[in-house]
Amino acid sequence: MHRKHQISALVYSMLYPSPSPTDPPNFAQHLAKFLVGEVRIETATFYGSLDTIEARYPGLNYAHAPHRKRLGRFPHHKKLFEAFDKLGLTESEIQGFCRWEGTLWARERYERDEGVHVRDTTGMEIGEWVDRRKHRISARNKSINVKTDIEVEIEEVPPTEEMIGPQQTVAGDTEMRDEDDESDEEDESVGFELNQRLLHAAAMREQGVNVAMDPEWEDYLKEAQERGELNIEATQEALRTMAAQLANVNQPDSSQSYEPPAAPA
Repeated sequence: MHRKHQISALVYSMLYPSPSPTDPPNFAQHLAKFLVGEVRIETATFYGSLDTIEARYPGLNYAHAPHRKRLGRFPHHKKLFEAFDKLGLTESEIQGFCRWEGTLWARERYERDEGVHVRDTTGMEIGEWVDRRKHRISARNKSINVKTDIEVEIEEVPPTEEMIGPQQTVAGDTEMRDEDDESDEEDESVGFELNQRLLHAAAMREQGVNVAMDPEWEDYLKEAQERGELNIEATQEALRTMAAQLANVNQPDSSQSYEPPAAPA
């Protein structure tokens, strides 16, 4: 008890080196005015209310670092812990001195008097800590099998103009132009030959020779008539014009005479 009064005086002198008339005259008055109020605020904040036995007897240990951190947020408790450290108080001395509401001493006295055990739920939802660094190192040391066989499927694509070289493109254009020219020459030669036969047949009819209609010309007229492309009036007019031209050609000329072309074999 004597030691407790000595610690109380030492702590008070550390908290109030030069007390003023408005300061508490002793540590007991300081405890009732400041420390108990801070304990109640922290307990209500931590548990949410004071309805449970655990909240009314939180069992705060002033020598336990986590409890010190919780209470150290308040200015008067912060100064109290600084005074404990400067005085170099041991854990047993702190436990023997801190005997007021909310402390570990108050819980133990309640449990002894009531014959019950106050269940401490603080930190129950926190699982066992696992060093994940060891798991990462173990995972790195495991062998890793990497599949290196790669199957590649190549689809054949027909070449386009962009894929064909400029020389091949020019050669292709030249071949197409040559085929077009040959087709034009063939049409022109066939048309010229037919025209010559028709002129010869017209000239023979002018001379009174009964000449049958050219089979190719007859087929053409039939197909044109079936397609609705034959204009009979225009055709008759064209025949009359052709006959007039042949008449002019058959008139005797002093310089030359007209000889009809030989009939095709």
